[in-house]
Amino acid sequence: MTIKSILQKIDEIRAKKIALPPSQNAIDFNPTLNADEIALFEKKWKIELPDDLKCFLSEIGNGGFGPGHGLIPLGTESILDPRIPVGDRDTIDTEKDFAYGSAWNYEPLRRAMEEGSADQDQLMEYYFSVDRISGAIRVCDWGGGGLGLLVVKGREHGKVWCDYRGDFGGIFPETTPDEDSSRMSFLQWYEAWLDEIVQEVPMEERRFW
Repeated sequence: MTIKSILQKIDEIRAKKIALPPSQNAIDFNPTLNADEIALFEKKWKIELPDDLKCFLSEIGNGGFGPGHGLIPLGTESILDPRIPVGDRDTIDTEKDFAYGSAWNYEPLRRAMEEGSADQDQLMEYYFSVDRISGAIRVCDWGGGGLGLLVVKGREHGKVWCDYRGDFGGIFPETTPDEDSSRMSFLQWYEAWLDEIVQEVPMEERRFW
């Protein structure tokens, strides 16, 4: 997956006037970032961004046309959980490793909700805590409380994950559609979203929107 192929597909969508997803009004990007601006963000939050994201930021743009409601610009919004804060905390801890290596949900909470358990509130606080997504930054909002995450610390560094705790769907990795089902890097994820637009896949059949 390369910046060149992504730009070619964006040009194709423009040239053919292919219909955009309902959440997208136009193919627009924010201004690019230079190496110093990217390095300043990395230093501030004590992380190292994956190279493919850096290429996107410096060659295409810092947020804009993208999955969900659009790519979130690199900055303060990247490290905030926009949902209702738990314990008045909404800032993602980028100094800790991302905790997961496989899909995660919280069975004790499901059982407590079914049984009307007295400790349901405590379990909810644990489940929805911003601590669950330490080591990641927010790259898009899917709507309905769903977030697109890029891991920036830990063994899943550079991989895209989804946080669908907003509808109790848990946290899980984005994977390629082939038999290997390997984890997606940022550019793989972005290009997979573009491919569905270029191929005019019906909305109800898309993995991404």
